[in-house]
Amino acid sequence: MANRTHSERREAGQDVLRTLRGGKVDGATAAAANEARLGALGSYVTDFALGDIWSRPGLSRRDRSLVVITILATLNQLNQLRSHVQGGIHHGLTRTEIEEIFVQLAGYAGFPRAIDATTTAHAAIADLQGVDALEPGAPATPKQDAERSADAKAVMRQLGANQPPGGVGVDMGPFTGTAGRFAFGELWSRPQLPMRDRSMVVCATLVTQDKPHELRFHLQAALNNGVTPLELEELMITVIGYAGFPTAVEGFRALREVEARTAGS
Repeated sequence: MANRTHSERREAGQDVLRTLRGGKVDGATAAAANEARLGALGSYVTDFALGDIWSRPGLSRRDRSLVVITILATLNQLNQLRSHVQGGIHHGLTRTEIEEIFVQLAGYAGFPRAIDATTTAHAAIADLQGVDALEPGAPATPKQDAERSADAKAVMRQLGANQPPGGVGVDMGPFTGTAGRFAFGELWSRPQLPMRDRSMVVCATLVTQDKPHELRFHLQAALNNGVTPLELEELMITVIGYAGFPTAVEGFRALREVEARTAGS
């Protein structure tokens, strides 16, 4: 982005504050409240996290909310997650899509974090709707192992295209088949979130967890699923604000390796 004045960055950050809160607050008032509560940190929330990162055009605000919700759930930062779940709703994510982020995270960040995140999200959305509690969501459709295996093979053909030899596979002994049927035959096969968005979720959680080997596989899988290189760069830039520079640098390193291999193939 071109050089901007502080006033331009502050104005951009205030606009993000306004949209995160559904247009129900004045951005300047919200920014002043952050500074009153947090001092210099509050200034940088508006000017850098929101004004420099969130205001970039490479990701829609809906997609950036999806990434931020994933990162916060991975870190189990439930107070911030509550706020960003409401922001995600204001940016166009549906309740079902937010719930599905956490369904996907059950396989990639563990059930405890996924359960805590879902519970927090339900409370946040109920508060937005002005109800005490949400109606229960639909349970998963039961699938027999033969169907799970067939669906897993189809997903793996999609994710595994253009991968270097060896991929991410590892022999987990007799549990390998069970794990694959769940991760690829159940989670990745669910229609409630497109594979493109699932790739964004998985890349965001893997970089947050500092899992570079698995991340490289899933960066290529994300490209297979229609995520653009620019969108993956924006994902890593978003990580700066929510998991820190060192974590984002490792993510960028993995992304550049995938880009270099793809360019040379």
